[in-house]
Amino acid sequence: MISIKLGFTKGTKSPFADFIRNAKSEQKKRVYSEVLTEATKQQNLVMMEAEAKRGGVLRKPAQA
Repeated sequence: MISIKLGFTKGTKSPFADFIRNAKSEQKKRVYSEVLTEATKQQNLVMMEAEAKRGGVLRKPAQA
């Protein structure tokens, strides 16, 4: 099993951990939706920039 430590020791609380533990389901859904929307925008931007550097146009993936 892989363990990732981000600077908090056992027993130390973070605002993120507090949110996950204490937020109502509706609040979590709203935040997750906003995060996924922003992540998708950023990923699309990276893909467009990479394609522009290659000098091509973005193509749809081939369907099987």
